[in-house]
Amino acid sequence: MVAKQIKYWLALYRIKGLNPLRGLSGPILKQLLENSGGPEELFKKKDFGKKAGLPEDVCASIAGFNEWDAVSGELKFAQKHGVKILTMDDAAYPAQLKEIYDPPALLYVKGAMYDYKAVPAVAVVGTRHPTHYGLKMSEVIGRDLAGMGVAVISGMARGCDTAAHKGALSVDGMTAAVLGTGIDEVYPKENKRLYEEIAEKGVLISEFPMGAKPQPYNFPQRNRIISGLSKAVCVVEAPSRSGALMTARLALDYNREVVAVPGPVTSPKSAGTNKLIKDGAPLVENAQDIMNALGLLISSRATPGGAPEAKGDERLVLAALGGEAVHIDEVMAKTGLAATKAMSLLLEMELKGLIKQMPGMQFSKRF
Repeated sequence: MVAKQIKYWLALYRIKGLNPLRGLSGPILKQLLENSGGPEELFKKKDFGKKAGLPEDVCASIAGFNEWDAVSGELKFAQKHGVKILTMDDAAYPAQLKEIYDPPALLYVKGAMYDYKAVPAVAVVGTRHPTHYGLKMSEVIGRDLAGMGVAVISGMARGCDTAAHKGALSVDGMTAAVLGTGIDEVYPKENKRLYEEIAEKGVLISEFPMGAKPQPYNFPQRNRIISGLSKAVCVVEAPSRSGALMTARLALDYNREVVAVPGPVTSPKSAGTNKLIKDGAPLVENAQDIMNALGLLISSRATPGGAPEAKGDERLVLAALGGEAVHIDEVMAKTGLAATKAMSLLLEMELKGLIKQMPGMQFSKRF
């Protein structure tokens, strides 16, 4: 879309009472734009806003709009940072995002936007303060979904989101980060390298203007985009009150699938995910379970069935297991590993698919 047309969309964000980020609900905006030739008519046809049923003060703001220099500055700033602006009538705007109740009027995009008609997308979300288990499950599920040809969507927040993105990138898979800031803002700051890698190999997405800082109310709002872009939302680890659960509720509102990874019943950080399962969400242990829930086939780029490679101390553990299930005490005795190291390594190997845990802290080879 040419800059001349985009400027009218950007102007919408500066009209008091019409700004999609500060008052105008998505359905009203959607209806308004579908029944017109686009926002340009609002600014060029003096009586259009009144005929469309907009309040008089909004019509007056449109008629007296004089911030075109600021709009031009926004366009130049976006171009300087290599950012594209997609509007709702742009062919590259994700079609399934238009289907939700309150779609964003425009998206700032940095990187390569996927063809969401051809590529299935799954959101992998969870708490910002996960346990080791939650962190590893997020990474492994993100990695394996990406390896199966799925685009992994998340919010680049600390914890589970970051792990899911890293998992997808580790296999050169597709991943999209939906930000709660302007697309030129890195948040959290420690994710600067991840931000740059996603911009290069995946895509960064935001509906917030360039330079927008992280505000608490931004993140619940961006969660609807995560849900809207996805065929399913996988909640890995989340307490009873969590942004990840909000994303799941929005997904249900948008007729998306919601699946959850079970956690220990004694862990408050799994209380939310376990409740989702109680309420009927499919229980998933791995990426294949998600593919099955969605009725999706594995992409030809995936190589299922091959045994993952064991490295370092993992080989010692496999040698200690032999051909039968072995108790953790025996594993420690045979390998010389301390209890903390052994527990951590066994969990990592289980998530990696090298071993499986049996009742009574018994472990056996998977391959």
